[in-house]
Order: sequence, then structure tokens, then C-alpha cells
Amino acid sequence: MEKVKKVLTNKWFILVVSVLCAAYTLVLGYFAYAVFFYDIVYTDKMTFAIAYSAFSIISALFFFYTRKSFITCIIGMVNMVAFFPTLLLDWGNWPLLIPAAMVTVFGFFCCKMNDTIKTVFGTIFLLLYILGGIAFFLIMNVFRVTTVDTLLTPNGGLVSPSGYFRCYVLDVQNKSSGKVAIYVEPNQLDKNIKDVIELRTTIKRLIKQAIKENKDDALHYDVHWDGDLLMINGEEYFDEKDFLAETDAGVTYDFSEGVWTHTYFEFEYPIIELIDRFKQVITDKLSEVSAESEETSVTTTAVTE
Repeated sequence: MEKVKKVLTNKWFILVVSVLCAAYTLVLGYFAYAVFFYDIVYTDKMTFAIAYSAFSIISALFFFYTRKSFITCIIGMVNMVAFFPTLLLDWGNWPLLIPAAMVTVFGFFCCKMNDTIKTVFGTIFLLLYILGGIAFFLIMNVFRVTTVDTLLTPNGGLVSPSGYFRCYVLDVQNKSSGKVAIYVEPNQLDKNIKDVIELRTTIKRLIKQAIKENKDDALHYDVHWDGDLLMINGEEYFDEKDFLAETDAGVTYDFSEGVWTHTYFEFEYPIIELIDRFKQVITDKLSEVSAESEETSVTTTAVTE
């Protein structure tokens, strides 16, 4: 028993354990990256909840055991920042958020640091969470167009014969007449982690959108793959060969051409939509004026001759 106590009180052993606490920071950082660039989908929620809770409890014990270590104090403060993106972007994902929130808060407050320093940083983190949460809420719920999106294709989308891309059709209901939106996504960039969670890519490209003439207009779209081509109502809209590249490692995706959304965020602001419509009206008017000028010029030339 004395030998065990001697090992547990050894400063070098405590230092090693405090370094191991950084593993939780890495996990928080990974999930912060995942919620920004992927959509987290559970394939076995119960297994994930149990495993992540057990890992969180062990990490909390490590934090408490090494609470006097300077390294643990630094890690505790870093965790407060690393957890913030996950809290905002994946609100409602309780199996992920609850254990992480408990360990993050416990790790910060159990650390033995100067009271003044803890008060200052505690105030900074409190303001970060409150002001950041309010700003995020305003952006997501006030300044953004609120829509109700109904998926009209099967879950997982319509996969191309090659398996490289998938597409899906959305019936978008907004305050006006609504619209139909058709997207294409890469189909081989999803990540499966231990058959417990799946990280589905958020990279996508808007292929077609149109204002609905009536509420059932979205159901009349014929969307299917014809080999490498995506056909919409008999017209070609997407050729997957344009976005694939041959490398030494094989076929890879090439997103350098066209407009692809690469993150969780894709906002539709009313002012941006208004500007786009205004630009389209101006373009149409200029095209009409140019066409009339050409007709007038042709007529004048013909009369002169």
C-alpha cells in the first residue's frame, strides 16, 4: 500500500497523467471539427452514449487527480474553448453534449490555479458562451430565412451508377410560394467510426432551384442518373466526370470548378435573394435593350441598302 501511495504522489507520475488529460482535449477538438464539416449520425446511439460517458468519467477522475498540475490547468482552459463550437452547432445532441459539458466545467473549476486568474478567465469564458450563443441564435433564427425542407428522395439520396455522387430533391417551403432545390453531394467522403457514428459530408452543390407554381409542383420533377449524367426532366444538369480527377492514388474528387458548399453553414438571407433578383432583372432588361438595338441596326442597314 505504501508503494502504491508513493507512486500516486510522485510528481513525475502526476505529470504523465496530466499530459494524458490532453486526450480529452483532442476528442473535443475532433468533434468541433466534425460538427463544422460533417453531419453526425448515430448508427448505435446507446453504445456511443455508454462509451463516451465512461471515457468522460475516467477523464474527470484524471482531472481531479492532477488538479494541482500546471498542465492540467492549461488543458482545463483550452477545453472551455474547444467545447464551444460543438455546443453551438450540435445543440440537442445530448449523448455528445452532456458528458462533454460536465467534464469541461468540472475540469476548469477543480483545477488549483490562482483565484484571480480563474476569476478573469471564468468571466471571459462566461461572456464567450453567453454573447456567442446570443449572436449565433440571432444569425440562425432572425437574420436567416426560415424554411421547412421536405426530402423527396430516399434517405441517402439517388446514388450514381459509379457510386461517386448522390443527389437529392428538397421541397422548400418558405413565406412566399416556396421552391424546389436539387443538390449533388460526393458519396465517398463519409466516415464510419467503429459502426457507432457516421460522419456524413456536408459538401454539396446546388444543381437546380426553381420557384414552385403550386404546392405539388415539386412532385413533378423527374430526377435520375443516366450513366455519369444527372438528368432533370429530360435535360442534362450535371456530369460527374467534370468533378473527378485521376491521381497516383486513384480517382479523387475535384471541387475547383463550380460552387460547392464545404461546411455546415449555408445561409439564405432575404437581402441576398433580393439583390440576386435585382441583378437578374437588370441583366434581362439589358439583354432586351441589346436585342432591340441589334434589330434596329439590322433594319436601318436593310433600309439604307
